[in-house]
Amino acid sequence: MFDELKEKLEGCFYTIFTPFNEDESIDYEALEKYLTLLYKQGARKFYAMAYNSRYSQLTDEEIKSLNAFCIETVKRLDSDNIVIVGDPIHCSTKVSKEFTQHAKDAGADLISLLVREKYFSDEQILEHYSECGSVDGIGLLVHEMPFLSGQNGEQMQWPISLLQKLKSIPQIAALKEDAKNYELTSAALALEPDIRIIIAGTKKSFMPYHELGAKAYLNGISIINAEIGEAFWDAYKKSDFAEIDFIIDKLETPFFEQCCAKYGWHRCNKALLEAAGFMHRRDRMPLKHLNDREYLTVVETYNQIREAMSEWKV
Repeated sequence: MFDELKEKLEGCFYTIFTPFNEDESIDYEALEKYLTLLYKQGARKFYAMAYNSRYSQLTDEEIKSLNAFCIETVKRLDSDNIVIVGDPIHCSTKVSKEFTQHAKDAGADLISLLVREKYFSDEQILEHYSECGSVDGIGLLVHEMPFLSGQNGEQMQWPISLLQKLKSIPQIAALKEDAKNYELTSAALALEPDIRIIIAGTKKSFMPYHELGAKAYLNGISIINAEIGEAFWDAYKKSDFAEIDFIIDKLETPFFEQCCAKYGWHRCNKALLEAAGFMHRRDRMPLKHLNDREYLTVVETYNQIREAMSEWKV
């Protein structure tokens, strides 16, 4: 049903981060500038998602407004751009379907749907996506991240049986693979080409799937410059491992080892964007942004990466 769309879902996908003004309102001016810069640097696939886009800090109406703004901005830059938006992190199927309709009406290519209700059965999850898929004219992206078990409350990975059944829902065009587990990611990749698999994590963690034919990934360090993401993808397709190793070792690894390992990805990503001059690192509580001492580590790392970039072609 979405074969033409799936052909475009290849390469680097760029996260849409939500900046906030000092009064905690959404800083749409900074967001528009950031999306425009990424586009000028080569980004063509943009993805607003549950946690990176700070949906947990937004009301349902704010999420709709954010989604509509991102769709309008990205499509105004180029109508051929791909834009993906999401639904609230915790909500009913009825609300997810409402957001699916809203995303379709606003012109999104896909909606990313995340199930945070406790898992009891494959059928429960399939019914959710099937109901959302009854909205015509928009593809579904399954955000596959660990469930909480309905039996004991413990975190659990998606059953491989559930992954395999996703192909029974023709509206599912893509899956964001978020397990960070080789066996499960490999099982997800077996759904290609029926379902495009977008792998989350670092570029280093993405590389083991090269031999399995992985075709899409999230941007990582490329949040500061889309030319990094596009160069990595070009090198990946050519099996240019010297270029790949430089990007991973000199541009990406310093940020993940010196910053994210200490303070966590979700606080460090916006701190890095502030260091690069794109938006303020502030968030709404209860997510507390890095303090000035912690932020200094990010600034020092960003300067290290920038120096390495000056030796490179970017």
